[in-house]
Amino acid sequence: MDNTLSVTQLNNFIHQAIAEQPFLRSVVVYGEISSFKFSGPHAYFTLKDENAQISCNLFYAKKTYNPTKDGESVIISGYVDYYSKNGRLSLNVSTIQPVGKGALHVKLEMLKKQLAQEGLFDERFKKAIPTFCKKVCVVTSKTGAVIRDIVRTVRNKNKLLDIYVYDVRVQGESAANDMSDALKIVDDLGFDCLILARGGGSFEDLMPFNDEGLARTIFALKTPIISAVGHETDFSISDFVADARAATPTASAELVAVNIEEYVKTVATYLYMLRSAIERKERDATLRIKRDIQGLTDKSLRKLDNASSQIKLSLGKISSKSEKILLTKEQSLNKALASLDGANPTKLLRNGYYRVFNNGKSLNMDEVNVGDELTVYALNGKVIAEVKEINKTKGV
Repeated sequence: MDNTLSVTQLNNFIHQAIAEQPFLRSVVVYGEISSFKFSGPHAYFTLKDENAQISCNLFYAKKTYNPTKDGESVIISGYVDYYSKNGRLSLNVSTIQPVGKGALHVKLEMLKKQLAQEGLFDERFKKAIPTFCKKVCVVTSKTGAVIRDIVRTVRNKNKLLDIYVYDVRVQGESAANDMSDALKIVDDLGFDCLILARGGGSFEDLMPFNDEGLARTIFALKTPIISAVGHETDFSISDFVADARAATPTASAELVAVNIEEYVKTVATYLYMLRSAIERKERDATLRIKRDIQGLTDKSLRKLDNASSQIKLSLGKISSKSEKILLTKEQSLNKALASLDGANPTKLLRNGYYRVFNNGKSLNMDEVNVGDELTVYALNGKVIAEVKEINKTKGV
């Protein structure tokens, strides 16, 4: 039993042996990430290749690196550790460097985060795409199928929209700069809307649309712009900074082209609805007015009845002298009304009387002379007469 070791002694020996190896204190290992998971602020995963694997500890993971998916190839720096308590050999990770496409993804995410913090993606800065565009410029390669799809889609809905194409490279090292220069030029040409478009492609093919310079050019444009890059599942920085994103180039055509026939039908429908609403409101208003007039009439009759009752009650209470005065006044009023009625020129004319004027003035016997021309008005016309003889009544 003299050579017997406890588990603790053995594990501590292994831990010490590993700790004393300078090579294991700083190692750089290449492999693929597998089974990545978080536990609090720390992350744990397996680094593997075709023939072997090792457990890895990534303390305070978000400060170091946060892989998006398993299977990503990385280069890890760190040190080998043996945890005596559970006898577990692992690699404590200090840094993770993506390899190939992974590095591009990291760079892209960092740029997206930077631009988002600067506000280039904020909705408050986005301009509305006009509902009725008259002139649209598509910035793309004129040799690809993209422009044909856009033109065909627009023409199926709208024959009036003018489509202009600015031919530019959309792939390659200088593509981002070429597109930036093109956008700056067309921004001053009075278009209603711009479309930056290209068809689908690999991640590397679409990288020009993730260019920082292009993003800043798009953000500074005065003209509303639609980003239509790749397929529906493809997202680029130009999509985030543009005023609108179309899932595909064809979808961008749908955004700018109003269907004329459908629009005419819609307008006609709204006009019919408006006319019906006006007629309905007119009918309702007429009914309300009739009801109001009837209400006023009924109310007036009630007031008149009440007033008549009050007058009768008052007449019954006043003294006989007051009654006589009222009767006298009533008689005077009736007499005046009768006098006014008798003096009504129309009534006199109906009774066979005539009105005679001499030189535009009512006839005065003292001023009339033989030969004067008189105008005689009857109820239904007038007569021009000449004075032949004058006979004045004595005593009148």
